[in-house]
Amino acid sequence: MDEKELDKALKSLDYPIRYYQRLIAMKLISVGHNHKETGEILGVSYRTINRWAKACENEGLNGLIPNFSGGKPSKLSKENKEQFKQILIESENVTMTDAQRILKEDFGIEFSLPHVCNIVRQLGFNYGKPRPKFREAPENGEEILKKTLILQE
Repeated sequence: MDEKELDKALKSLDYPIRYYQRLIAMKLISVGHNHKETGEILGVSYRTINRWAKACENEGLNGLIPNFSGGKPSKLSKENKEQFKQILIESENVTMTDAQRILKEDFGIEFSLPHVCNIVRQLGFNYGKPRPKFREAPENGEEILKKTLILQE
């Protein structure tokens, strides 16, 4: 690999930061640093530097471009998520277990409870526990408390 080619690639701004980190690693190796030193300078492991160097040797600079597959696609489509959101809005006091049951019954998809919590959070809802109301509490309890506090001052 040519050092001028590395310099040219470092100056271009076409790829994400991970690509530049890998280019810098190759630049450090080309000027005489070993893989361990390069890893220490960049804060990555020796094995990672070694993997990047082999990819660069085999495929050239294109071997340094990160190639992420994007992960597993969601079991719920966007339309299903919108329908689920409407069901949650129309229902009152839905627990996470209720939401899990709705997903299973209405959409035929079974999720773990923690994953249901993530889905509900992604839809813009937050989890809140209902506060108990005591039968003996007066209807205007807050007003009574305010009056009591004012009288004490």
